[in-house]
Amino acid sequence: MKWKIKSKLMLITFCIVSVSLVCSGSFTYYYVTQMIREQSIQDSRVKLSQNAFQIKRIQERTEKIAEFIISDNDIQRQLQANPTLNEEQTYFQKKAVEEKLKKFTALNDFIINVLIVRTDGEMFSNNAGFENYFESYLQGDWFTELAAEGGNPQFSTPHPFFYGNGVGEMQAVSYVVRYRSIDEPDRGGEPQTLIFDIKYSEFAAAFQQSQGQYEQLLLLGSHRAVLYNSRDKDALYVPDRLEREIDSGQGYWEDRQYIVIYNQSMLKGWLQVAIISKTKLFAQINSILFLYVTVILCSLIVIFSVMTPTIAQITRPLSKMVSAMKRVSDGDLNMHISICSGDELEILGNGFNRMIAELKEHVRSSVESEKLKRTMQLELLMSQINPHFIYNTLNTVIYLSRANRNREAEQMTQSLIGILQNSVHKGDSSFFTKLADEIGIVEQYADIQQCRYPDRFRLEWSIDERLYDLIVPKMILQPIVENALFHGICSTVREDMGRIRIQASQTDELVEISIEDNGKGMSAEQLERLAAVQPGGAAANADKGGIGLANVRERIRYHYGKDFGVHIESIEGKGTRVVLKVPQTTAS
Repeated sequence: MKWKIKSKLMLITFCIVSVSLVCSGSFTYYYVTQMIREQSIQDSRVKLSQNAFQIKRIQERTEKIAEFIISDNDIQRQLQANPTLNEEQTYFQKKAVEEKLKKFTALNDFIINVLIVRTDGEMFSNNAGFENYFESYLQGDWFTELAAEGGNPQFSTPHPFFYGNGVGEMQAVSYVVRYRSIDEPDRGGEPQTLIFDIKYSEFAAAFQQSQGQYEQLLLLGSHRAVLYNSRDKDALYVPDRLEREIDSGQGYWEDRQYIVIYNQSMLKGWLQVAIISKTKLFAQINSILFLYVTVILCSLIVIFSVMTPTIAQITRPLSKMVSAMKRVSDGDLNMHISICSGDELEILGNGFNRMIAELKEHVRSSVESEKLKRTMQLELLMSQINPHFIYNTLNTVIYLSRANRNREAEQMTQSLIGILQNSVHKGDSSFFTKLADEIGIVEQYADIQQCRYPDRFRLEWSIDERLYDLIVPKMILQPIVENALFHGICSTVREDMGRIRIQASQTDELVEISIEDNGKGMSAEQLERLAAVQPGGAAANADKGGIGLANVRERIRYHYGKDFGVHIESIEGKGTRVVLKVPQTTAS
């Protein structure tokens, strides 16, 4: 489909403006989203660090209190079982331990219960009177799982804890330490167990302020048990993926839907995980993108409203030139256009007018060139049909007929007819032929001359059959062979056999055809005169053999250029070698 230049300019303008706006918008969108993404990751890291600081503080306080209780000689002495004490003394001893444990819970409000289980199973707690509850309490899954895992000390997963004083059941995280008193020798058996029940709300409070900003918040324990989950469902990412990404040490990872930031600066290998939804994160920038697209569409409408009349004004002179060119293509060379735009189009219009003038001059010169071409063709025909050659041939035919040598006369007549038929072709075949046809003409010519000069000369061929399809100008071999025969071999009395050797060689783009004889040769002065002979020279030159060579040389240069032509080498008394250089062009 052909497009007018006006349509092309409109399309190009649309593409350039659209691509520019889309590229700038895409870059802006990408830059803003990356900036929001980086800022969100940075803010999330800060918030997780703050949460980790609060949780780590609770962990450290709990560990210090546990260390204080374990290292307190007074508490550890009163915890020891003494069979010498009576029941009343044992009661007041236990009461003294419980009162000391109450001081720890009073000074640290995040601890709701401190429980010590002695090796004999006796329990000491700040919440006195709950021994029966503690027996069932320590049968819970949270405690049995810690016992099965081993290790010391450990934090449990969140579990229910019945809190007295009318509060009822609440969630707690327990810190469990198994130890032996430093004053008690190691007698084997079970160690004492110290349990801190910590309010679960103390851990959850660290996440409350930032919970709404994330798709999900997780707090994972040392074995990746879920200690806190902002949702009532499982985590979005499985633990094996989590461990792989943590090992990379980058601090976060992301995919098409989520950005996951993690922090593991807490004690006991605890891990925070914050999951950000990209859809929610980029919701605001998406509304800005919609506004930007609207601005792009409005800008395109305004741009085309302004560009359409401008482009029409620019293309109007071009339309005038197109119309003028159509008339010129129909043969009207009297066209003249006037463009006064003051820009390149005016220069183009003036150039068009000059082109028409030059075209008219070119037509005139082409007519003259065609006349010259016809003149050269006439000279070619004149050189092909040598009246002396025809006259001598016919006389020889009469002589053979009178001598009753009819077979030889018939053969000579057929050869002459073949040469004459090749000379009178019209059209392109009057200028070019195959090398094989040229060889045939030379063979026919040689047959005629063998009848006139029997046993005076012979032809020797050395041409590869692959070159037989080579396209060459017509009648470039026969004139040179004729010169070699009459001016080189038969012009003097010889005792030996005359020899004319014709051979051809080729390179990538060039073919050289050489015609070499062992005639009398030429002197340097004769070579200079021969090089100066023109094909349109005086008829007297024909008797000297120069007209045929000059005609062949000029026709080769006319068709192929000055890099091709005829080269002559001759040594007086030894012979002459003529080399024709033509391009390698085949019938295919």
